[in-house]
Amino acid sequence: VIVQYSMPEGFESIALTCKQIHATCRPFLDIHNSRSSQFDTFAYTGDRHGWIYNLRTAYQLIIPIAVEPIIARHIRHADFAHDSRFTRCIPHDLLFDDNYEADVRQLLATSPYLQQCGLDWHDFYARIREETQTPNYSQHAAAFLMTLLPNLESLVLPRRWVSCDATSPLVHAIVHQANQLDNPNKRPSLAQVTKIELNISTVARDFMDLEFAIPFLALPRVQSFCGVSCVAFGDDSRIGVPAGRFNDIFGQTLTSINLVACCIDDVGIAHLLQHAARLRTLRFSYATKTHSGPQEWDICKFIDAIERQVGSHLEELSIVFHDLHDSIPRGTTSMLGFQWLQKLELPLEVAASTINGAAATAHRTKIPVNEATDLRESFRDDEVPYISYLVPASVRQLSLTSDGGAEHANVLDLTFRRFATWKASTLPALWAIQLSCPDEADKEYKEQCTKLLTLCDKAGVILRLKRFSSSFNTDWLE
Repeated sequence: VIVQYSMPEGFESIALTCKQIHATCRPFLDIHNSRSSQFDTFAYTGDRHGWIYNLRTAYQLIIPIAVEPIIARHIRHADFAHDSRFTRCIPHDLLFDDNYEADVRQLLATSPYLQQCGLDWHDFYARIREETQTPNYSQHAAAFLMTLLPNLESLVLPRRWVSCDATSPLVHAIVHQANQLDNPNKRPSLAQVTKIELNISTVARDFMDLEFAIPFLALPRVQSFCGVSCVAFGDDSRIGVPAGRFNDIFGQTLTSINLVACCIDDVGIAHLLQHAARLRTLRFSYATKTHSGPQEWDICKFIDAIERQVGSHLEELSIVFHDLHDSIPRGTTSMLGFQWLQKLELPLEVAASTINGAAATAHRTKIPVNEATDLRESFRDDEVPYISYLVPASVRQLSLTSDGGAEHANVLDLTFRRFATWKASTLPALWAIQLSCPDEADKEYKEQCTKLLTLCDKAGVILRLKRFSSSFNTDWLE
């Protein structure tokens, strides 16, 4: 009885205690290993040659859990991104096994989460069957599945996840229960999750509202969030959180955020980071999305918003362009508020804006950077290099991305002018720089890259020229 009660969480530890106990556990080894192999790291599959648990939808996964509840406790890593993706051309009778309908109905009828929300399980089950008749994705089934996973550690949400009146309260109930720490023996669903991911295609027509992730970022142990093609821009940039629910706790435990091919403005990023007091790493790549008309992305305001929220403790920051078709207005920014930043990756457009802003502050004529000759003549050779305004003194590794255009040649010249002379006093920690130098770069830009090799050598800084115009990896020197 003790051995069976230990499954699955403590079974392996008990089995390895001694030979006698291992012998007692031997009859259960095959079933334990079989369940772990199938469910420990779970993802929906389109393989038609799999065995009985060849699952394609949330409802299909709910069925074996209803029959054998212990299966849910085997799932530690769940990739639900492709929920219902592989159901096309599959006969309806292969997607549903009505022999187990009574088990599923009983599972819903006894759900404490549905009861807490005041949701009628009959209606909820009817909506699941209605949504999956096509066959199609069922938001109700996907949301209910989230109530069944007490040992889950990493979660990839379905690509077709939406917010609706019936399932949003259910998600809120899950998060509320997960944050109730008064009973150490209680294992509420999703309470062990440390990693959340929204993962859809990076193409311009595909996107997901960033607000869908907010309730999950209020789970008590979430440390990492990865969002792909998330949107929080313009009138929709104020991330919606129901009044009184998670307003003061979402993001508190996050240490790492990775936003890939996202369309988020300064207001959206400020809301996402407003409680991220433990955040150490933020990686962001911007992409234009077709959810609205032409946009204007103010990268300087975006950086300023990050600095206000997490500048006092952020250690790694990467901002690059993934697929930029929006315009970038000229502006000014200073990154000196990032007090502990160790690694920094930025597009040279930020340096261009900083140089223009510095010129304006000094009461000179603000000249567009592409009018390079005049701009260069506006500054004295004995002035502190503008990299000192752009890069905090704490930074050890710097990466600058560029398409290699002629206008960026001028930016490089001004950014690193007299760098060897001023480096020790303004950037004492800096020991390595990575710089884009694409094969198709302008001739003048390549000349500046060659010149910078000499400057960095004199300053005792390693310079690596990379052939690609953009990057999303600041581990290039590790």
